[in-house]
Amino acid sequence: MADPDPCTKSGKLMEKCECKHCYFIKWILIPEMVHGRYFCEPGSREFVELDSVDVEHLDRKISRENMLHRVMARVKFSGVTCSFPLIIKLLKHMETTPPDPFLNEEMFYSKMTLNYGTDGTSKCYVSDLGRFNDQAVIVLEDLTASGYTQVDEKLDENHLKLCMKALATFHGKGLKLKAHKFPIFREFYAKLSEPIDWLHLNTSPGRTSELIVESTLDNPECLDSSLYSALPIEASLSEKIRAKHNITTKVEFNDFWTICHGNFTRNNLLFRYENGYPSDVKVIDWSTMRYCSPSIDFGHILLENLPDDNNLVKVKAFCQNMLEIYLDVVKDVCLEVDRELLERDIIAKLPFAYGMIENRMLRKTGMMLRALDQLGSFD
Repeated sequence: MADPDPCTKSGKLMEKCECKHCYFIKWILIPEMVHGRYFCEPGSREFVELDSVDVEHLDRKISRENMLHRVMARVKFSGVTCSFPLIIKLLKHMETTPPDPFLNEEMFYSKMTLNYGTDGTSKCYVSDLGRFNDQAVIVLEDLTASGYTQVDEKLDENHLKLCMKALATFHGKGLKLKAHKFPIFREFYAKLSEPIDWLHLNTSPGRTSELIVESTLDNPECLDSSLYSALPIEASLSEKIRAKHNITTKVEFNDFWTICHGNFTRNNLLFRYENGYPSDVKVIDWSTMRYCSPSIDFGHILLENLPDDNNLVKVKAFCQNMLEIYLDVVKDVCLEVDRELLERDIIAKLPFAYGMIENRMLRKTGMMLRALDQLGSFD
């Protein structure tokens, strides 16, 4: 249960809004949640009633299909008011059918967490597609109220270690579910998309090259050699990349495929700190989930946070250390995993993760590719 609120009414008024989303949250969703005892502890028999609700828009970007709101719901339990800081996700156009990303996240919170557990994610109060006035809605705890914050700069080694452990735990649980309860696992992955060609995604940092890549989607054999020569790397490495692409253009399915986050970056990670050091991490936004190689998630977070060091020996050691941390946790969670084979598979598939990284700087692109070469991804 939330902490008791010394105030029976809002001490800090949020910006008033009379839009249909705010109206729905304030006058329909939260009152029905209180009536349905969604904020009560299991087995609680306390008398519960709504005190007050504050709503504010968290994100008004025109391009988004969803609307995010920060909400403070105050609920009375036998006369004692407790505050519940929430993040509520609604469809921007409430009368439309939920798009696949929303369905992915709703499935994660309503079904997958029953098998994966809730460690490493936000507490979910509601994940439903129509129970509340026929509206699709996801109601989560507001982690920032518990001291979690987002990191705007590149993650350092301490942050990245936490990320690797959290990621490996999620992947390991998926592989374990796949091995022991495949019908349940199949129900989840069957609804998710698969990644596409690694060289059809931002292979070079320039927009012109990106357009060239996109134009070859239906005919990868026609990929212009200028794409390789445009990369900020040595000619010998460029040739290795070309040779790798000639024999491997798709992520080949194998037993290590599992459900992945799909956009495992610092933008979707919130950290809590103790004594100035990161002590816990929570993963948010599960709308991008996909069924693919775990290397997609692992490589994305690793390559975006390589150390600022031109010493390739040190960079290689850093990458290998992160891979060891990841593999150790996966093996602890899922004993059936062949650790050595998983390591080889992740290294071989890292170019696909590289292909998914957007907005790469020229210098960083060169270091990413050299790091992959050091690990043996282009061999």
